[in-house]
Amino acid sequence: MHQFSGGTPFGSVTGLRAMFSNVICSAVTATVLLLAAAPPSCWSYGIAGQIPKWWQNTIIYEIYPQSFYDSDNDGFGDLRGVAEKVSYLQELRVGAIWLNPFYKSPLKDNGYDVSDFRKIDKRYGTMEDFEYLLETLKYTSRSNPIELIMDFVPNHTSDQHEWFKKSVQKIEPYTDYYVWKDPKGYDGEGKPIPPNNWESIFAVGRPGSAWEWNPERKQFYYHAFMVEQPDLNFRNPKVIEELKDIMKFWMDKGVQGWRLDAVPHLIEDEELRDEHGNHDKTQNLPETYKIIEDFRAFIDAYSEENYVNIFLTTEGYAGPQETVKYYGTDGRVGAHFPFNFLLLTDFNAETKALNIKNTIQSYLDRLDDFKFPNWVSGNHDWPRIPSRMGASSATDIVNIMSLLLPGTSTVFMGDELGMDSYWNLDREACPSGVGDDYRTPARTPFHWNSSKNAGFTQASKPWVPVNPEYYRTNVEVERTLRSKYQTSHLENFKSLAALKRENAFMYGELKMYDLTEYVFAFTRQDDNNIYLAIMNLGKGFSDPFVLEREIPDLAQASPRKIVMRSVNLQSECSNVSSCYDSLTSGEWSMPPKSGMVLAFRNSTTDSSKSKLMEHFESFRAF
Repeated sequence: MHQFSGGTPFGSVTGLRAMFSNVICSAVTATVLLLAAAPPSCWSYGIAGQIPKWWQNTIIYEIYPQSFYDSDNDGFGDLRGVAEKVSYLQELRVGAIWLNPFYKSPLKDNGYDVSDFRKIDKRYGTMEDFEYLLETLKYTSRSNPIELIMDFVPNHTSDQHEWFKKSVQKIEPYTDYYVWKDPKGYDGEGKPIPPNNWESIFAVGRPGSAWEWNPERKQFYYHAFMVEQPDLNFRNPKVIEELKDIMKFWMDKGVQGWRLDAVPHLIEDEELRDEHGNHDKTQNLPETYKIIEDFRAFIDAYSEENYVNIFLTTEGYAGPQETVKYYGTDGRVGAHFPFNFLLLTDFNAETKALNIKNTIQSYLDRLDDFKFPNWVSGNHDWPRIPSRMGASSATDIVNIMSLLLPGTSTVFMGDELGMDSYWNLDREACPSGVGDDYRTPARTPFHWNSSKNAGFTQASKPWVPVNPEYYRTNVEVERTLRSKYQTSHLENFKSLAALKRENAFMYGELKMYDLTEYVFAFTRQDDNNIYLAIMNLGKGFSDPFVLEREIPDLAQASPRKIVMRSVNLQSECSNVSSCYDSLTSGEWSMPPKSGMVLAFRNSTTDSSKSKLMEHFESFRAF
């Protein structure tokens, strides 16, 4: 729980809390800017006395461009294809799109091996296509602006990058742009011995696999990932300045945010000491956090100079203590937030209600007022939701969690439809190296409709095979399933996205409950409404529970409407009365992997408002 503190011209904060325990925080927050007052009883979760920035409490929609939409019918998704689908993004109420890499690349690692950071790979289109996409997002979406976040890969380049080629030849200033080291010695056959035992992420179990001998330079270079992805040397200030220049190039074009890839790997132990397990000399070193703070200072200075608000997030799979450090400190800030992967790492088909309750609470408890929460429910590196959760209906459960818990939501394209990983795809029909990649089943083409290739392309063959389930899991079909008796994952997602903008979900307190071993619930509320999200995480029907006994706040509240119900709850909850009767009967067993969101009138709130409260309300439109 994160509350504001400090002085106010109206008396003590405690006094204000007593007078207005249920102040609508959006109105108060706007008033704060004018009156320098601290909002009372406000669970800000990182919005500390200010109007929310564009990246706060929004939906970030990750787009894997080669699989989103093919505009030129070559079987490969492109930037123009993203621009042609902006109206769909508006339909989802997303606040930003995060585009996976589209830089010039040999595509050994699907674009994360960059050979030129200032050029667009011709398979994705041209710079004109990119500028058209920015223009389309800006002008088509004026009533619902959509910002563009670029994927940036600062840790390494492709071995085809000009920097690396010149570094091999020791052409200045590129000689030390990469991590080069002499061999430890030579074996009996005269072969060079790697400097230490560091292992590549992609080649675990092979001692020295993170080092590759270059016969021309006669030294080893370090690569945390593929051999074709040499690591940049972050101990060289010129490298950092080069990367900042690249960021400025794209920000000058209108990019509003950055997702920094693989940040735990940015810097390594300077003494090259052997590791003793868990990459203790090559990940999350203290200097890494200072690098992120330096990037943040750079984009903040750019933002101030150019009257924009550039956003910075980081990707790094690390423990809670290491991850929270990427926020920086209130004296020297780091990322606006590091991606929170708990809905990926700690939420699966076996998770119990108490476990997920404790996971969420532990995460929120680590956040100070300047640390804003966020939730990642899927991405291009993980199996899709149905595979992770053991049922397609669990799509709705994960989306409830991602969109309605406090903070910003990041979702992977297709998760709003319930798309699943295509585990049995024909790997021989994939490009070289792609078929063997364990991540490819989650990266198959997006499902637009029931036509050939799911409407992704008019080409005879897409770049990777389409999941055959596209005939029933696609945008066109799911748009039509909206009635009293049926719904779809897409329609449920849109209902949740609309709800996310309500005051209760922007500022309302979060209360969580484990009603049974597998039934998890939470509430968010404002002056007028209490919203209940309830879900059965189990594989079977739940044990019965008495809702009002477990959640006292609902005892005086009256049910108003069903906001959404999962696709497997249609017959159980066709109207709010029958649904509420089931929930309060003490006899109802909730179906497996099901969930719903209900709205209640908050009967405990005094309907009459003081003059001061009306004054606060008058600033709502500020």
